[in-house]
Amino acid sequence: MTMNSPAVATAPVAQRETTPNTPAIFGGPPLFAEPLPMVHPELPPAEGLLQQFGQMLESGRLTNGETVDRLERAAARYLDVPECVAVSSCTLGLMLVEKCLGLSGQVIVPSFTFFATAHSLLWNGLEPVLVDCDGESWNLAPERVLRAIGPRTSAILAVHISGNPAAAGELEEIAHHAQLRLIYDAAHAFGSSRQGAPVGGCGGAEVFSLSPTKLLVAGEGGLVATQDRELARTLRAARNYGNEGDYDCRLAGLNARMTEFQAALGLAALPLVDRHVERRNRLAALYEQYLGEEPGLSVQQIRPQDRSARKDFSIVIDEARFGVSRDFLRQALEKENVPVRSYFDPPLHRQRLYLRYYFPEHDKLENSERISRGVLSLPLYSRLKEADVIRIARRILEIRDWAAGRW
Repeated sequence: MTMNSPAVATAPVAQRETTPNTPAIFGGPPLFAEPLPMVHPELPPAEGLLQQFGQMLESGRLTNGETVDRLERAAARYLDVPECVAVSSCTLGLMLVEKCLGLSGQVIVPSFTFFATAHSLLWNGLEPVLVDCDGESWNLAPERVLRAIGPRTSAILAVHISGNPAAAGELEEIAHHAQLRLIYDAAHAFGSSRQGAPVGGCGGAEVFSLSPTKLLVAGEGGLVATQDRELARTLRAARNYGNEGDYDCRLAGLNARMTEFQAALGLAALPLVDRHVERRNRLAALYEQYLGEEPGLSVQQIRPQDRSARKDFSIVIDEARFGVSRDFLRQALEKENVPVRSYFDPPLHRQRLYLRYYFPEHDKLENSERISRGVLSLPLYSRLKEADVIRIARRILEIRDWAAGRW
């Protein structure tokens, strides 16, 4: 059902008796008097930080300082990896990892992901091979990866979508037998765990984002977690233009340094990550309690032994079974002052930049198509009240019922 479908267009508001539960799109009052935030940064208290920022300003040491070193060591302990390298963004972290590993030719990457994942490949002159996601986890599907490997393939770039840990065991086995590098875009996944172990220690490297929508916030920035100390050493030079300290560059690096201010914010936020992850999972469970069993609605499936950081919570709407379309529900929720997003629609293979890399005869990307066309991401952050989650979930069902004439 679309905005112009008969069930919506032939139900005039004037013929309906409105109540406090009447959806705003049908003439009722909005659910919230003021717009809710879609996200809210998970920030530490200001006290202590402001004093530290003042000391940094007094010292004049704003980059290449000890605070970045402290964040790297603390993050490595949290992630249980030998090395963590701080960079100015997750995207630059991915770009530098690919550069330092000497990748060439083709790299397998999911189509259902944020475009920065594949942008990192283009910046390195690499060719993305777009592969479908799994229909339940929404992560890269190992069986599709296996089918996509060719003579020019040098690596697999997997993603932990919304913080849901990717199928690392299967991907590691595929990469090992095919002699491919394996990298993870872990932008969403700081605070996630796989079979009880923190996400961060698999593949050649896992690259995290510290931007305001993530679980560990440093304003902007990224962290590269790796078991490979030599790779970490090369990355530290690469983030400083390739200079290892002797002003005699061995590789063409970039300015990808993290500032001391960012590192201080990240350090202060780090002890709070697990609390925020637990809170987000409680809120996500509430959404699932009210929406997860409804015909025509599906949610991302997380393996029982894994924990997602729950960077986002999204539903996928099957219009034929649910009764209203994703786009109608989005408009209806926005009238309720409930902001929503559609991550990631369009997927890469329907974006103009990546059309040249889409070969439906190799992979029709059916799951990426279905999920992206139906996906709707709902508000989720630690400060969101449980009562508000319940109100949003109930209003979604009320919108459906009113659209179907069940009021």
